[in-house]
Amino acid sequence: MTPQIVQDLHKTQIVQDLHPPRLPLDYVQLGAGEVLAALGLGLLAALALMALLRPALHRRRRPAEALEAALAALRPLPPQDRLLAQAALLARYGGTVPEGLRPALYAGAPVPKAPSWSR
Repeated sequence: MTPQIVQDLHKTQIVQDLHPPRLPLDYVQLGAGEVLAALGLGLLAALALMALLRPALHRRRRPAEALEAALAALRPLPPQDRLLAQAALLARYGGTVPEGLRPALYAGAPVPKAPSWSR
């Protein structure tokens, strides 16, 4: 199924007068070593590309998800420590401690019972 022009080209004297490749046969043929080297270089290129694109492709958590995760990490703490950590978290998000919690936070009064929220 070769086109006629290619078949005619192979019959011409110019193509027949061409010299065979001057490289050794081992360099002309594709061997297993070359295939493995190309595969290794391709993997290295892919790793380098992923390292460059990782910041752009990284899924960022929404602020609400980050806050929920931070609050969940505070649950096992004792009440006084949890209140202090929650106040620091509230300050990081730009809030202030409510008046009702200030005696417990600053004067060491007992921490008021939190309302139970049902989900």
